[in-house]
Amino acid sequence: MTLPDWPHWHETHPDGTFSGWLRACCADDWHDVTHHPFTDAWGQSAVPLRNLQDYLIQDHRFIDRFVALLAGAVSRAPALADRIPGCQFLALVTGAENTYFERSFIALGVADQDRHDRPDWPVTAAFKDLMHDALHSNDYANMLAVLTVAEGTYLGWADRVNRAIATRPADFWYAEWIDLHVGDYFESVVNYLNTQLDHIGPTLNADARAVCMAFFRNAVLLEKQFFDTAWQGPGA
Repeated sequence: MTLPDWPHWHETHPDGTFSGWLRACCADDWHDVTHHPFTDAWGQSAVPLRNLQDYLIQDHRFIDRFVALLAGAVSRAPALADRIPGCQFLALVTGAENTYFERSFIALGVADQDRHDRPDWPVTAAFKDLMHDALHSNDYANMLAVLTVAEGTYLGWADRVNRAIATRPADFWYAEWIDLHVGDYFESVVNYLNTQLDHIGPTLNADARAVCMAFFRNAVLLEKQFFDTAWQGPGA
């Protein structure tokens, strides 16, 4: 899919935002993430136990790098008003979200040895490296690019699944993971990240835009590969 460059998009498209341009440049992969069969199975409480355990083990390993990346973005935000929403979200990730994982591991019989000894999937390692690289680029736009993908794709699939299911999943590890990624508060987090990106994106020169796009596109591709692996297994 060939799209116009940023200046032409901004001037002619109804959604002339920088974040909208980034999403449109990888729209097919974004759709694949937010409509993945793994997420459909999640809404139906139908993920096989081993896949479920592996997914939670691997996803929990993102929290450390994610917290560092979000904290780095907060430190580079232009003003206090731009930092506060990120700080508040950090509290949720390190509080309710981390606790969700700990409770799920206990309920699903995930032993500490499995949590610590099972190797990272290649895509897990690659995504952790991408977050590390975005942080150490010292560029606010690159950090936001990865953050907006991580949270925006999860809002996309969770909201779609939540609207489609007739009955809320009975098991908390299904229901609460959806709850953490839908609703007014989480929508405000995604809007905050997109708005920050929309403010800084148009100030970038062509080279910096290309780097930001590369971070964004790689994050979308890795989200897709992560769901592929969670659904098919690491050896697929």
